[in-house]
Amino acid sequence: MLITRETDYAIRTVRALSCGEKLTVKQICSQEHIPVQFAYKILKKLGKKQIIEILRGPSGGYFLTADIQKLTLFDILLAIEEDFFLNNCLRGKENDCEKHSNSTPCYIHKEFYRIQQVLIDEFKRRSLAEIFYESTQQKEAI
Repeated sequence: MLITRETDYAIRTVRALSCGEKLTVKQICSQEHIPVQFAYKILKKLGKKQIIEILRGPSGGYFLTADIQKLTLFDILLAIEEDFFLNNCLRGKENDCEKHSNSTPCYIHKEFYRIQQVLIDEFKRRSLAEIFYESTQQKEAI
């Protein structure tokens, strides 16, 4: 499992759009240091998952439609990667590994499955609003 550059750029794209304004691809790329060649592909995937809305035409742009208070890192990860697993035997259900069955349990598989569940829970634990604005809230509290 690896957080890809594409997923990182998608998180940054959502951060840029969390301002609540419609932005152009150039504004997003400039603000978040994302190469334009990645941006269009990422924006298309985020649009397909209804995280953002794409407005076409001369006055077009992109804006966030998902609720930033509910959106998590896991939502962005799945919008870009489409699945999440530590290794191939975890693609399906808990017992889908060819080396794992009730008669011959694979303890490595079981441990990977446990770790994967912990990671999923952690990716879902905090909203993007909490993550993006944590430093602002800490400064205001001082």
